[in-house]
Amino acid sequence: MNTDLKENLSITLSKAAWLVLFELLATSNAEWSKSNPDSYSTSARPLQLKADHSERVALWWLENALESRLPELFLSNYAELVEQSKRLLANSN
Repeated sequence: MNTDLKENLSITLSKAAWLVLFELLATSNAEWSKSNPDSYSTSARPLQLKADHSERVALWWLENALESRLPELFLSNYAELVEQSKRLLANSN
């Protein structure tokens, strides 16, 4: 099994789902940025999503697509892989 954390993956969802997800993330990030001007700081508050029903459906579809593409979810060292991934992303800016 390839556990290369820098490997690129593709996810197929309907264009409607992608549009709804984009708008949810963009709007949530814009709102969050207003009260977190130093967004790269580790002391910034976590981003929270306030999703309506259609947005939750799109998130469920995304979750299902991720689950089908990530066999790492079922490995015994999954928690370690998540921590490695967080460090990798935190240092990528």
